[in-house]
Amino acid sequence: MIYVTLLDQFHPGIYSSQVIDVCDYLNHRYKANIRVVAFLSIRELKNTDAKKKLKQLSPTAIVLPAFPGLKNFQLTSFLLFFVCLFTGERVAICRNVFCTKMALRLKKWGLLKKVVMDGRSAMAAEIGEYDVFPVDYLRNNVAAFEKYAVNTADFRMAVSNKLIGYWNEKYGYNKQEHVVIPCTLDRKYFDKGDFVISPETKTIKAKLNISDEDIVLAYAGSTAPWQSFKLLEQLFVPLLQKDARIKILFLSKESEDNKRLQAQFPDRIMIHWLEHKDVLNYLACCDYGILVREQSDTNKVASPTKFAEYLAAGLQVLISENLGDFSSFVKEHNCGIVISEGSDSLPAFRKSIREDKKACFGLSKKYFDKGSEINDAAYQKLFSFLSA
Repeated sequence: MIYVTLLDQFHPGIYSSQVIDVCDYLNHRYKANIRVVAFLSIRELKNTDAKKKLKQLSPTAIVLPAFPGLKNFQLTSFLLFFVCLFTGERVAICRNVFCTKMALRLKKWGLLKKVVMDGRSAMAAEIGEYDVFPVDYLRNNVAAFEKYAVNTADFRMAVSNKLIGYWNEKYGYNKQEHVVIPCTLDRKYFDKGDFVISPETKTIKAKLNISDEDIVLAYAGSTAPWQSFKLLEQLFVPLLQKDARIKILFLSKESEDNKRLQAQFPDRIMIHWLEHKDVLNYLACCDYGILVREQSDTNKVASPTKFAEYLAAGLQVLISENLGDFSSFVKEHNCGIVISEGSDSLPAFRKSIREDKKACFGLSKKYFDKGSEINDAAYQKLFSFLSA
């Protein structure tokens, strides 16, 4: 069995938790013998040490250059053909629409027997709303590719129930051969079994000048268009002006957006870009995690990994309405605040106590650990299909 990815850029932290850790878990739990096949852009292979890093994460991975130009992704099918021919693998789990379409071509040729689509997003919506792949060929054809992949794959994995609903509505998908597994966390998050405050927390708070009275909101991630930074800014400038206890920690690269906000509140806006391994300890110094996005189809079906990361760090989540399955999750489990777009006021924030943090960690372990009862049941359904 192979797990196929096609990447323009390689992000070790995301790849580790969302690809390698999944394969490692399935290999351990189900003796699946999954091997990663990663196609990377020639530019990425040439200008970075992505291949070396990926091989460190998964020594058995096959790392190859994709055919130049994402618009030519279907030509990479020929490289995948030779991978399957020489390895003898006949089952492929494919991350996203492009990989699924490549694998379905090989199934049509009789080389693959089963193709599983690992649906991570509404790709046609992403391209239409945020132009994530600014190539005319993809803009014009991605909806047709997505419809074909969704309806032709033998089985589907989706990151949210809302994504299944999107497939139902947009592409007429009406089958039951699917499971919903949100973006889970690397299993090392749960090695200690229960919520533990790291000894490093005190040092980090001193470094960031966080006092016991401060209420710290954390924003982890990029400032890409779908992250809706302008909406966040509109919400939090009044809050910062109103409540002197509020500070915001951006765990992201400096950008025009967060630097502009920092210029307004120089002592209360902190910007730090960290290695993935250090993020959890910094988050644990905070009280709330920020997950505010605009009302787009992309966001309505999303499963941001940072939601699970916030909970694992013991943070309640400040979240927009209609963000994947998570807005209703926050309401159901009382683990944060759901805000409406255009709202000119927010409820009062309070300092988190240990019981709050422990409860949030417990939710993360129950719903976002790959080995949890809920997620393992979904993986069992997947492997029952693959074994049939």
